[in-house]
Amino acid sequence: MISVKPERQWLHVKRRVTVGGEEREVKLAAGATASELIDALGLHPDGVLVLAEGEPLQPVALTSALPDGGIRVVLVASGG
Repeated sequence: MISVKPERQWLHVKRRVTVGGEEREVKLAAGATASELIDALGLHPDGVLVLAEGEPLQPVALTSALPDGGIRVVLVASGG
């Protein structure tokens, strides 16, 4: 018996994303995760927070699909 995983639907969608206060447009596959968004933006996942716009802003886990609506990517700086 051969088991085949269903392929992801590669319908590309454009998302407007606010990154560090600057609005950018990104092409992503339908159902893309926050991690895929970070990769598409060329950012390192340890240096950002992905937030769904709303009141209050809600964090989006890197493994979660991006919710509908506005997305903010906050650049995080840390040090000692």
